[in-house]
Amino acid sequence: MDTSESPEDKDESFYFKLDTLPPEIFLHICSFLSAKYVINVLSQVCEKFRDIIENESTWRMRIFESWPNRYPLVPAPADFDWKEACIEREDHYDLWKNKAENMHLYHLKDAHFGSVNVVSLLEEGSMCASGGRDGALKLWSISSLEEETNPRDYLSCLINSTTGAHGSAWLWSLTYDKSNKTLYSGGFDCNIKTWDLENPSVVLSTHSLSSPILCLAYSDNNLTSGCYGRSVSLFDPRTNLQPVWQHIHHQRPVICIVNDDKHVISGSEDKSIIVYDKSARKVLKTINLEGFPLSMSYEYGQLLVGDVLGSIHVIDPVSGNFDLLKSYESGHKTKITGIQHSLGSVMTCSTDKTIRVLEPSENPSIITVLNVGSEVSKISAYKTTLASANTDDSISIWLPKEEEEL
Repeated sequence: MDTSESPEDKDESFYFKLDTLPPEIFLHICSFLSAKYVINVLSQVCEKFRDIIENESTWRMRIFESWPNRYPLVPAPADFDWKEACIEREDHYDLWKNKAENMHLYHLKDAHFGSVNVVSLLEEGSMCASGGRDGALKLWSISSLEEETNPRDYLSCLINSTTGAHGSAWLWSLTYDKSNKTLYSGGFDCNIKTWDLENPSVVLSTHSLSSPILCLAYSDNNLTSGCYGRSVSLFDPRTNLQPVWQHIHHQRPVICIVNDDKHVISGSEDKSIIVYDKSARKVLKTINLEGFPLSMSYEYGQLLVGDVLGSIHVIDPVSGNFDLLKSYESGHKTKITGIQHSLGSVMTCSTDKTIRVLEPSENPSIITVLNVGSEVSKISAYKTTLASANTDDSISIWLPKEEEEL
């Protein structure tokens, strides 16, 4: 006679159920998995898991346990996305910390006839625009680089080359309007030119200023420029680049510029950063530095400035006061020529021939140092794809390897 118990007769405590797993045990298990996997996969397992994963404190605590220094660099706004921040911090740290195993490096030699002054990643990192001292504007297919096995064939990834885009003058600055697929270039010929990404060999419009254009920025349907002649100008691209206003408040050339829907922020060789109120048409604030600013990055409610002394300055724009919160050394031996930050990292380039990838937190540790081999004029990053403009006529591109390769 079979005396074995049926499943119904057994003690229910014998069965292991996922939805009865204590939260602290579940979170401990999650600590061994990537944030991306936990958010995208485990959140679909059951309602209890989803509730834990959707809790903001889960990701704030996870970031703090891995990187205890203050993050973000400015007080986090109410809508700060802690889940996305955790994904990006882990992605950037893991990829760049082990760059030899995780990243492809493509070196486009002789990209221009002369130093490459600027690069800009476009279309979610699938394309790269570059400008150089040869006056040429070039477009490169980043997605095609992985198909080439011989470095000599990288030039086949050139989509378009407009020789003499700014005559014989240096092409010095680029900015991009993603929604309209429009590229703007500024040069030492004192011209701002508009290019259609669908037909990049044809100039859509040209606007002339009285001095060389050293920096451009596009945001919120506004194009802004900074010039060698100390002027800052605001244009409405919808009116064929007709200037809305122009002002001169700096004492020396304007080197870098960014803007938002209310302000234009410019940095100059006079060692000042000026915050200009678009609506009131007056200077809101002047910030004086020891060394003049060379580059700025304005993302995620944070304004970071790199200067000629190799320092990084953190400015809080959220309150509208643009307070200088902190300044710290980047580790570069010379001036910071470019800076770009995201939720996952702070990237800087320098004339010391390196690019540094730093943690995006207070008193940041170095994630990695990239030795480029020549002075770096500018960088451009999209997520974990990075491009650099180099003074040895080349462009360097770092691309993450496909997950199946890792």
